[in-house]
Amino acid sequence: MYRELRSYRSLLHPLWLGALALLVLNDHALKGSGLLPGWLTGKLSDFAGLLVAPAVLAALLCLSSRRAFLGAHLATGAVFSAIKLAPEAARAVEALMALTPIPWRITVDPTDLIALPALLVSYRVLGEAARRHGPAPRPVAHRLALMAGSLACAATSRAPEPCDGIDGCEPPDPQESASLVIGNTTETEQLIRVRRLRESVRLDCGVVLADPTSALSRDLFANAETWLIQPGRALPLGNTRCDAYLIDADGLPLTLLAWSAAEFPEQFLVTSTESPLPGRMITLLRVGARLELAEHPAVFPAPPLETPPPAEACSVSVDGSRLDWTLPLAEAAVLTGVTSSPDGCHALTLDRGETFFLCAPAEAMPFSVGDIVRVSPVGVDGGSYPELPQDQQAFARGIHIESETHSVLAVRGNVLARWSMVDRQAPAGFTAALTPLAGCDAFQDACGSLVAPLEASLLGEGVSGVVSLRAGESAKLAEGAETLLLVRAEDMPVRDAECFTAPIDQPRLLESVLVAVNAAP
Repeated sequence: MYRELRSYRSLLHPLWLGALALLVLNDHALKGSGLLPGWLTGKLSDFAGLLVAPAVLAALLCLSSRRAFLGAHLATGAVFSAIKLAPEAARAVEALMALTPIPWRITVDPTDLIALPALLVSYRVLGEAARRHGPAPRPVAHRLALMAGSLACAATSRAPEPCDGIDGCEPPDPQESASLVIGNTTETEQLIRVRRLRESVRLDCGVVLADPTSALSRDLFANAETWLIQPGRALPLGNTRCDAYLIDADGLPLTLLAWSAAEFPEQFLVTSTESPLPGRMITLLRVGARLELAEHPAVFPAPPLETPPPAEACSVSVDGSRLDWTLPLAEAAVLTGVTSSPDGCHALTLDRGETFFLCAPAEAMPFSVGDIVRVSPVGVDGGSYPELPQDQQAFARGIHIESETHSVLAVRGNVLARWSMVDRQAPAGFTAALTPLAGCDAFQDACGSLVAPLEASLLGEGVSGVVSLRAGESAKLAEGAETLLLVRAEDMPVRDAECFTAPIDQPRLLESVLVAVNAAP
């Protein structure tokens, strides 16, 4: 079947010629004339341009297949979408066109994507015209059409001419999608260094904005980017979550910016200091020989260079302060060796030659050489636990080791260890409540995460009265037949996921171990 496609035929179709005429008329007569509103002339250019550009691209590349013709449309749509959604893409295209005699200025506006269906019309109608048989048009005709289409597409986004000396000419202020802007009101250009929170940082916005200077550590911010801000221009800063920046410059001390997307949602903001949206510009001004940022709800002192260490009673103990494990391949085997290291990790060797590890307090290692042990993984996803905040889902991972004499359940997650996690009948249960540890303020750990120690209060049939536990302490349950070890209990409203090793994306971290003495058969 004949499948050859001649791209130049589409350039003489009435639809393409009409779109070309509309594009030229709109860009060179209607825009700025006042006959039509500015938003309408902008959209007319988008619709007409998307009808003209793919056929021009196909003709320039001499595409001769339906698939290639489709590719020209997809490429046009991809570039159009990128420059309308991403300021970085728009600036890159502007920089490229600045090398040509026809520089562009692109307005980033997602609403322009409403014109994308024009690509489908172009592909269906002009593609069919390119495949149609018949006498070929004169070469000069399609060459003239190609030249006119190329010039029209290049000129449609050209930078506007200056308005100096032209009555009634008011060039539009440049705009960017942002939450806030930093406006340079000094008389000289300023080189600003900007450090944003790393993408791996997770935070509780309410806790952070209550005291950003104390809640955030300098270690949580990425490397600095430098921006040159001309006098009268403004640097846009985005925020689609609860975000923060560290800002400094020569003469400007390190300053913290922090705000929530709910407080200052992203929208198109003017990137000049002439007519800023009220409350959306942080003014950079000169005071004597130094620079400073004007008062604004998002401006705070920078975090200290060195964070103070936690009180000794509030920090996690060194020995056995971490809970970790590996799982052997064999589910049941004889222990042939138990080796404990000073850091609280225990190597357990099985008769099949395997060795697995359990890092936990010494009380969690009641096994000895010769014991037959059965090892299995533990997983909790959902369920009701009294110590769990209502807005969190239960999540825990752990290991269960059982011999004839003892059972050990080690769990890490946002709930405490319970025998119900392994379908083991417990003599008596308990309920728990978690509260901030009295006298212990939140502190930053080695990763820069904000740690708030917790205290667990236990009560129920298996507990005598009310028992309070902090990290590193244990409690006897079920009349001494069981022991609950609280290895770690803390809230982490600010945490770095790259350094936060627990397999949980929630601010609360509990590590606990249940040890039971098995009843004689």
